[in-house]
Amino acid sequence: MKYGLIGLLLLLAAVGLYCVSQEDPPPPPPPVVADAGVLERTTQFGPEIEIPEEEPDAGEVDSGETEVVATMTTMRPVSRDCDGQLDVAAVQRVVAQERRQVRSCYERRLKVNNVLQGQVVVRMIVGQTGSVEQVAVNGSLRDNEVFQCVRRLAQGWQFPRPTGGRCAQVNAPFTLTPSP
Repeated sequence: MKYGLIGLLLLLAAVGLYCVSQEDPPPPPPPVVADAGVLERTTQFGPEIEIPEEEPDAGEVDSGETEVVATMTTMRPVSRDCDGQLDVAAVQRVVAQERRQVRSCYERRLKVNNVLQGQVVVRMIVGQTGSVEQVAVNGSLRDNEVFQCVRRLAQGWQFPRPTGGRCAQVNAPFTLTPSP
C-alpha cells in the first residue's frame, strides 16, 4: 500500500509537469504576398571593410627592377655631378653613433608587430658641408613607419666634407631583428 501511494504521487507529479510544460501553439505564419515590391535599403550597418588612407611617402617607389645596393665600403657617385668621396671609417663612425636611434624607430614598431625584422638601407647624398641633402630609405623590412622615422633621423646626420667633388653618396644598411 505504501508503495502504491508513492507510485500514484509520482504519476500525478509527472502529469502535472507535462501539463505545465505545454505552451500555446505558435501563431500561424503571416500570409505570403505575391508581389511585395522593391525592398528598401537601409543604412543600419556600416561598411564591412574600411580601406585605410594612403600612407605618406616612405622613400622611393619600388619599380620592381632588381638593383645592386652599394654598401658603405663601395660608395659610388650617384651621377656625374655627385662625384665626391668620403672616408669609409668616418662614415662608419657616424652610422655607428646613429645606430641606437635607428634601433629605437624599429623597436617602437616591434611593439605593434612582434615578428617584424629585415634590413633597412639608408641612401644619402652628402653635400659640400657634410650635411645630408637627400635621403631615400628602403629595404626588406617593408614597414613605412620605420622608413619614415629613419628618414627623419638621417636628414639631421652630419658627415665630414666630401673630397674630390661637390657631393658624395652614402649607403648605410641596418639589419634589424628582435633582441633575444
